Amino acid sequence: MSYNKVEALREKSDAEKLILSNDYISARTKLKKAQQLFPALDHVTPMLTVCEILSASSTIIPGYKIDYYWVLQLMPSSTFTDITCQYQKLMSLLQPIKYKFPATELALKLLQEAYSVLSDKKKRVTFDIKRGTSWANYESFESNTENNGILGPSGVADNNNEKTPVNNMSLQESGSSSSDVIEGYKGQDADINSASGAHKQDFYGFDSFRTPECIEIKDIWAVHCYITDSCIGGKYAQICNKSGGEVEVTWLKPIPVTEGERRWFDAGLPVACGSFCLDTETREPISSKGLFSYKCSWDSGVTEELFEIYPKKGEVWAVYDNFDLEEWSYDPDIIKGCSFRLVEIISDYSIYNGVECGQLVKVNGFNSIFERETGETINLGPRDLYMLAHNVPAYRFTGDEIDGVHDGMFELDQLALRNRSLESDNQTVVKDQENEADVLVPILNPGRSVLGPNWSPNDFTTGQVWAAYTGKDSMPRQYVLIKTMISPTQLSATFLEPEPITEIETSWKNQNFPIVCGMFRAKDVIVNIEISQFSHPVNCFKSTITSVYKIFPLKGEVWAVYRNWKSGWKGVNYDNYKCWLVEILSDFSDGEKMMVARLVEVKGCLTFFQRLQGDDGFEMVRGFSRRDMLCFSHRIPAFRVPGISGHGIPESSWHLEPVALPPNNGW
Repeated sequence: MSYNKVEALREKSDAEKLILSNDYISARTKLKKAQQLFPALDHVTPMLTVCEILSASSTIIPGYKIDYYWVLQLMPSSTFTDITCQYQKLMSLLQPIKYKFPATELALKLLQEAYSVLSDKKKRVTFDIKRGTSWANYESFESNTENNGILGPSGVADNNNEKTPVNNMSLQESGSSSSDVIEGYKGQDADINSASGAHKQDFYGFDSFRTPECIEIKDIWAVHCYITDSCIGGKYAQICNKSGGEVEVTWLKPIPVTEGERRWFDAGLPVACGSFCLDTETREPISSKGLFSYKCSWDSGVTEELFEIYPKKGEVWAVYDNFDLEEWSYDPDIIKGCSFRLVEIISDYSIYNGVECGQLVKVNGFNSIFERETGETINLGPRDLYMLAHNVPAYRFTGDEIDGVHDGMFELDQLALRNRSLESDNQTVVKDQENEADVLVPILNPGRSVLGPNWSPNDFTTGQVWAAYTGKDSMPRQYVLIKTMISPTQLSATFLEPEPITEIETSWKNQNFPIVCGMFRAKDVIVNIEISQFSHPVNCFKSTITSVYKIFPLKGEVWAVYRNWKSGWKGVNYDNYKCWLVEILSDFSDGEKMMVARLVEVKGCLTFFQRLQGDDGFEMVRGFSRRDMLCFSHRIPAFRVPGISGHGIPESSWHLEPVALPPNNGW
C-alpha cells in the first residue's frame, strides 16, 4: 500500500506538469492512474474536474469560441435550476484545491464566465443563437456523467484513452433552439408574476440543491440545528454513506481558541465559524430531509485534517442578537429565546480585522427577499465570530428577474429563516428562567451604528432603556425607560433613579452627583423627551421580582472614568472633573475585579483612540472592584475600526462618538 501511494503521488506530480503544458487529456489519464493505485489520494476528483473543464474550453466553436455548456458539463436544454445547481456544485468542488493544483484558478474563472452567460436570459439567448448557427452542421455534445468523459476535437469522449462515440443529437432534437429558450424564460416569468398578494412566490429553488442526488460521499454539508421550530445555528457533517433518504455522517468538531469558546462548545452550542476536525466517534445516520442546508466549501488548515470555515464576501449570515459569549456559555438555555439579524458579508475574513458586514432588511411585498440597509457597516472582530449563527443560502438578483427587485437584492432560503424573530421587525429578546432570574432588556435594531444623532421612531420600543444627554456638560449619564411614541420626534418615558446600597453611594446621591453604575428603579413620573436627546440603547438586566435594573460596564464597551476620583469628593471636585477613557476588557462581577485598558487619542485624529502602551510595550491595564464603580462617568458610544494606514490609524482602534467625549480633557 505504501509503495502504491508513492507511485500515485508520482503520477499526480506528472499530471501537474502536463497541466502546465496544456495537455489536459494526458494529465487526466495520469490522475486516473494515480486514483487506481491509491484510491484514498486526496483531491483527485476535483483535479480530474479541472482537467475536464480546461479540455472543454480548449475546443473552440467556430464563430463563438468556448462552448459554455461543455464547461459546465450540461446539455443545452438544461433549465436555469440545472445550470445554477451544476455551477455551485463545481465551484464548491474546486475551491478547496484553488491553490493546490495548477490551473484551478483558470478553471474557476471559466466556470464563472459560463455561469454569467447561461444564467442571464438575454446573454443565453444570444449565445444559443450564435451556437446554433455555428454548429448547424456539427454534432452536439452530451455530457457522459457516468464515465466523466472528455470531449475531444472530433466529438469523441476520451475515457482512460478508450474512444467512445458520444450520443449524437442535433440542436433542434435536444430542444434547445433559440425560440424554445425564449419561450422557456417567458413561462418562468409568467409563473413568478402571476403570484398575487403581499407575498410573491419564490424565484429561486433552494430545495433543488439538497436533493439526495446532490449529496455525495466526502462532501461537507451544513446541517440546521433546531430548538422547537426555530433554526438556532448550524453544524457541519461529512457524508460517509448514503442510502435512499438517509445518509450516514461524521460530525465536524470545532477547535475552540479561548476559554469562553471552550465553554460554549462544552455547553453543546452550535459553532459555525473557525477551525474544525472530524469527530470520528460521532458517526451516525440522519435523515437528509429538512436538515441539510447547503454543501459548503472550506479551506484546508495547517494540516489536511483541519477544515477552515469562515465567512466569505458576498455571503449572507444570521447573527445572534444581544450576543454574549461568556453569559450564554454559562447559561446555554438563553439561546432558546434568541433572535437574529441578517447581514451581508462585504469583506473576506481576516485574522486581524475579522469581517465587515452590512445589515439586511426585508423588501416590502416579498416573503423572503432582502436588501442592504443604508448606513454604517458592522465590524465583527476575530474574537466575535461565534456571534455568527449560520450561513443563509442566498440568491443575488441582477435586477431583471422579477418586477420590484433590483441589482443587489437577495432571495434567502426560508429553511434557514425559520425563526420567530425574523417574522417581526419589533421582536424582543427575553431571558426567561421561570420568572426567577433577570430579564434581558433588548436593543431594537442593534445592527445600526450607535454613532450619530439621527434616531428614528423605528429605533425605539416600549420597555427599552436608553441613555440620554443631560446635565451642565450634556453627557449621556441619565437612564430612561421608554413608554410610548407620541410624535415622530418625541416619546414618553420615565427616568431611572439610582438605588444606593452603600454609604458612599448614598452620600454621592445626596450631593446630586450622577450615578451610572449599580441598581436603578423606574420613577412614577412620566415625561416627554425629544428623540435628539438620546445617546444609545443600554444593555441591562431587570429583576422580574424586584423590578430593579442592573447597569454595569460590559466587555467591549468604552467608558469615561474620573481622574483622581476619591469617595470623599465634594462639589468643587466634581465641577472640575477630568476623565480617562478606557476599554472594558471583562464583564463586571461582584467577586472579581473588572479589568480595563487605558485609551489614548490617535495622534492627529480627534475621535479615534487606541490602547495606551507603557514604556516597556505592555498595555496600561488595571482592575476595578464594586466599590470603585462611582468613578465611572458614562459610556461613550464607539465601534472598532480596521487599521487605516494612510491616516496613521492602527489596527483595532476605536472611533468614539464626538458629542459624548468629556469636555476639557487633554488626551
